[in-house]
Amino acid sequence: MTNNSTFFEAPQAAAIYKHHLLRRYIPAWAGKVGSSAPDRLVYVYDAYAGPGRYDNQAPGSPELVVDTAMAMAQLRTVHSVFSDKDSGYVDQLRQLFVEKGVSPDSYCVLRGSVEEHIEDVSAAVGDAPLFVFLDPFGLTVPFETVVQTLAGRRKPGWSPMSQPKTELLMNFSYEAVRRIAGVLRSNSTHGRRDAQLATLDRALGGDWWREIAIQSDDGWVHDILVEFATRVTKAAGRFDFITADVSDSITAQPVYELILFTAHQDGMWEMAQAMSLARKDWREYLVKQEEKKTSGQLVMRGMDFSDDPDAWVKEIVANIRALLAGRESVAVRRDFVTIYGKTLGFARERHLRKALKLLEGEGLVEACSGGKLVTKVIKGLP
Repeated sequence: MTNNSTFFEAPQAAAIYKHHLLRRYIPAWAGKVGSSAPDRLVYVYDAYAGPGRYDNQAPGSPELVVDTAMAMAQLRTVHSVFSDKDSGYVDQLRQLFVEKGVSPDSYCVLRGSVEEHIEDVSAAVGDAPLFVFLDPFGLTVPFETVVQTLAGRRKPGWSPMSQPKTELLMNFSYEAVRRIAGVLRSNSTHGRRDAQLATLDRALGGDWWREIAIQSDDGWVHDILVEFATRVTKAAGRFDFITADVSDSITAQPVYELILFTAHQDGMWEMAQAMSLARKDWREYLVKQEEKKTSGQLVMRGMDFSDDPDAWVKEIVANIRALLAGRESVAVRRDFVTIYGKTLGFARERHLRKALKLLEGEGLVEACSGGKLVTKVIKGLP
C-alpha cells in the first residue's frame, strides 16, 4: 500500500481481496444472525470509513455496505454506522449517500475515532446483532478497544447462546509491525523511537511482542498476529478467530491480515467460504491486470499449492483420514479448520464435497456429501 495521502486514489490488489470478502461475508452474516433478530434488524459499524469511494469511482467499504443493505432490504434490515476522524471524508461520505439516494433512516455518519464512538454505537444498537469493521491505516486501534467492542455488550446472567451477537473484522497491518520492529532492532536513539514502540505496545496490549520481533525467525510477524488474536479472545471470553492474509501480488509478502473474531462456529465457516471466494476473485483480478500489461497475452496460471484445487482435495482427504484414525466420526461444524488444514483460505465447500465423494467411493465413510455440509457428521466405515 501507499502512503495515506494516496490511499483513496484507486484500490490496490489487497483492497480488491478485502472488498470481495466484505461483499460475500456481510450478507452471509446478516442473513444468519438476522433470521432470529427482532424485526430482522442488524447493524454494521465501519469505524474507519474514509470517503466511501475511490477517486477512480471504485466503491470503498462504506458504499459496499450500503449497497448490501439495499440489496437485502426485502429479507433483512441492515442499519449502517460510519465514522472517520477526517471531516473532509465525512462530508464526502454524506454527499455520496445523498447522490445514491440511500434512505437517511438506514445509516448514520459520525466524525471522530472508534474510541470516541464505540460505546455510544453499542448503546444505540442495544441487543441487536452488531458487525464491526476496523480498517485503519496502520496500527491505530488500541487492544483495549478491540476487547471492549467484543465483550462490552455481554449481559450478566444471560446464557452464551442468548448473548447479543457481536462480530469484529479488523485489519492487522504487517507493514506497521515490520516497520516498528525495525525501530526496535536498530541502535537509533532518536526521539520518536520510544513513542513508536509505545504505539505498538498500545495496539497489541503490552510489550510482549518485542521478544518475538527480536528473534526474527521466519514467520515472526504472523507469530505476533496469532499471539495478539489469542490474547484478544482470552480477554474478551467466548470468542474464536480466523485470519486471512492479504497481498498486493501472488508472490508478495502479506500487506496485512484480516482477523475475524466471532463467538459462533457458523461465523468461522462462512468466513472460510468468503475467504476462498475472495481469493478466487483476487487471483482473477491479478491475471487480468497482467494480461493488460502484456497486450492481451494469456497468462498461465501457477500450479503451486495455493492455486491447485486438486491438491486441496487431496489434502482434505488426508486430513479426514487422519481424524478418523483416532475416532469414529468428525463433525464438520466443529472440526472444519482441522479438516481444511493448510487449505484454509483456499478451499471451500465444493472442495470438501469432492473430498467426501472420494472417501465415499472408496467405502471409507458413510454417505454424507449431499446438502449443506456444515451440518454433517462424517462417520467412518469399518
